Amino acid sequence: MSLRPALGDDPLLQKLGEKDIFKIKLSLSCLSNKVFVCSAVANLYIWQPPIGENTSNSWQYVRTGIPAIVVSTGLSGARNPKGMSISLMDKQSGFCVWKEHITSNSNYREQQPNFHVLALSSGDGVMAGLRFANEDSASLFYKDVISNLDDVLQTSSSPEIEIVQGSPTKERFKKFRKLKKNEISSPCLFSHVTSITNATLVGDGVNNSSDSDNSHKDSKKSMNGHSGRTANLRRAFSVTKKRR
Repeated sequence: MSLRPALGDDPLLQKLGEKDIFKIKLSLSCLSNKVFVCSAVANLYIWQPPIGENTSNSWQYVRTGIPAIVVSTGLSGARNPKGMSISLMDKQSGFCVWKEHITSNSNYREQQPNFHVLALSSGDGVMAGLRFANEDSASLFYKDVISNLDDVLQTSSSPEIEIVQGSPTKERFKKFRKLKKNEISSPCLFSHVTSITNATLVGDGVNNSSDSDNSHKDSKKSMNGHSGRTANLRRAFSVTKKRR
């Protein structure tokens, strides 16, 4: 396949400013990934093998953007799984216009000092190429891709050890032992009452008269607080059960 059409386009812009790089990092960054932005723009090309009606053996220009590497640590779970990808970002808006996940099967390599190629995950021999405006920026970008790809492959091949951390609530409950039934005392001074009755006299020196009139008078005085023996009185209240 010929690379002449890819290298014969109009000159690209030179190195980016700090504001452009910061805008791209701000667009891609999150707590669970690392971002590496190329300091120069690049043209994206696609090459397809000549099969059937496609007899062309040249690279087809797609668009121009800023290449960036995104390495995810996988701390966000399924929402942002562990891995690595290359994105082409729009310089004006800072949005992603093309993205490709990088694995060992991508075979990312340096075809020329300013031209990198990789195999796409779609298969069928389709390849993508990045033509950089600056050779120094292309060399640094290639080193970032290879070094981060090695780290991702080593991390994915090694088994992960899950660390189970006990919650503070469980640790707090472990300090206290559950009581047994024989360690729980019976109810103290419990009196089961099924109806509302007159005030009951409690204590020594209290005479329970069998005369209903005297009992009614004493209970009435105790309810109104006029009795001198209030310290020896107790009021018993209960809710009368409803009869069906």
